[in-house]
Amino acid sequence: MKSSYGRLLPCVVAALLQGAVLSARAAETGISIEAVDSYSCGALSNNIANVDGFRNRMLSIAGFSAGVRYTDRLVYPTDFTDPERVAGGADTYNFDRAGDAIAYFSGHGTCDDQTNTTCTTTAACPDVSGLQKRCLRYTDSPLQGRCVYSRPRNIVVDKTGGACNFVDYSTTSVRWGEDATAGSWAGAGTNGGVNLAVIDNSCGITPDLYVPEMLNAFAGVSSIALIMPTRVGSDTADVANRGSALADRYVANVNSAVGPAWTDAINSVTGGSSCAFGGGSHGVVGCGAHIIVSVEVNQARAEWANRTETWVQLRDGANDGIGWGWMSWLYTCNYDCNNHPFILP
Repeated sequence: MKSSYGRLLPCVVAALLQGAVLSARAAETGISIEAVDSYSCGALSNNIANVDGFRNRMLSIAGFSAGVRYTDRLVYPTDFTDPERVAGGADTYNFDRAGDAIAYFSGHGTCDDQTNTTCTTTAACPDVSGLQKRCLRYTDSPLQGRCVYSRPRNIVVDKTGGACNFVDYSTTSVRWGEDATAGSWAGAGTNGGVNLAVIDNSCGITPDLYVPEMLNAFAGVSSIALIMPTRVGSDTADVANRGSALADRYVANVNSAVGPAWTDAINSVTGGSSCAFGGGSHGVVGCGAHIIVSVEVNQARAEWANRTETWVQLRDGANDGIGWGWMSWLYTCNYDCNNHPFILP
């Protein structure tokens, strides 16, 4: 497995890195989980077991506490949307609760970012108004890619059991992590508080399109962890042990860094299928990666949140993100993605 550091969004604001110890304020310890197996648009089998496995393992030692747990029809689209951003948003009581450290969703996503349009360079991909484009490696012999686009990424739920509902976390309605310490810089008030969001879905993020797809979700949350298919046709596997693989890293060392724990956890996940470039499986159907993204006001803060912040430090609101300015990411693939880079120039 190979890990890589991300290219960074240009810095527009400067600030000092927060202290790396718990402050005198009350620790944020809650872990809230939401998952759907019973979908009218294609049933899944392991999402509820996946989030339960994560939280049960995390709570097997001291440090965190149970937040809310919603499954199947109890998972509403409004659980993820912010009341200051969209009418009816109710994340304050669900996925972005004050006092929570971690929120974990497992379920369907959408893969409409992928196309079968062939390319050998990004410039050769047709322009789509309002979207960025990339040529994503598809074959090595001949060297060829497929065009992908920065379409909004979605959480999919099924509130009624008769029609799937989509929550776009790329544009306007989702803001996670805002509280009194983070401030209201993302236009989301100060009534949230989650510090790590895990989005365990299909096509959670598109390679090299992290800024347009993820920037707006940040309103104080330290990091957002996702699964990233890296070849058109690849996807997240429906497995029950991804959450527990992440939690195992915390149980083994409470002072380990959260970001590398998520990226390294891919090594312990089972299920999936082979990748066209070698390797594969580890919870991915084909080729893919665990990726964690952090946003902060400057490079030092973003890289600290992304690669250094520990599980203990995650519980301290003093380490919240305090503004847009710099994006940092870290990923680990289920194949050698250093010798098989995602994007054709």
